[in-house]
Amino acid sequence: MCLTVFFKISAVEVDGDEIYNADRVVEASGITLGENLFLLPAGEIEEQIETTLPYVETAEISRSLSCTVTIHITAAKAAVALDNGDSYTLLSASGKVLEDGVMSVGEDVLLLEAGDVLSCVPGEVIEFADADEGTDMTTALQAFSGASFAGLTKLDVRDHTNIKAVYQGRITLEFGAASSIADKLDFVAATLSRSDQNNPEFRGTIDFTIDKKAYQNAEEPSTTQPASQAAAPEESQTASQEETTAAAAA
Repeated sequence: MCLTVFFKISAVEVDGDEIYNADRVVEASGITLGENLFLLPAGEIEEQIETTLPYVETAEISRSLSCTVTIHITAAKAAVALDNGDSYTLLSASGKVLEDGVMSVGEDVLLLEAGDVLSCVPGEVIEFADADEGTDMTTALQAFSGASFAGLTKLDVRDHTNIKAVYQGRITLEFGAASSIADKLDFVAATLSRSDQNNPEFRGTIDFTIDKKAYQNAEEPSTTQPASQAAAPEESQTASQEETTAAAAA
């Protein structure tokens, strides 16, 4: 009888990130005034808000004895974009699909190279034919978010044994397994910093698949490039393991 007569919801408030207006969040929640405060299925409502409103990364329900329900919103942010040929699909770092049919992406959004997609519905987590690709993507993005360097433009998760990223559109970084990326990023940052100082025009690949080692391979000059513009032989040679490792450590 106490649950029926008392503790009826008298107000619903929204705080946190203002990606959607409060009325839209309350509408997505389905909460109505007069419902019982303690019988409210908070978990189901949180999931419903996150699915209905794609740019909500998390919704958290809290209740007070004043019979007020508060919905705390954390906004989702685009981290990667799938190239569909004529448009892009934006994903958050958790793999949640934020928006489809986007014509352009921001500079801080990485282009994602991945395999076949099984499901790509705004508000839901993307499903790849190879489930490992989704796991590798979120693991890599989580590692990058705490990195001490910027300039990544692309992420490639098609090879589960060797995750790749592109730096400044000119250097392909090979990391090996996604689970090892976080432990390698300090060394990667030092290597890239040294490379930017000594050879800022370098184009090619740096292999970080072996811990604390970096193998640098310069891109072959184009056969159509005038001889006067081609890199000098000494500059285009692959750096030795010892030279590259020592440079990064310095």
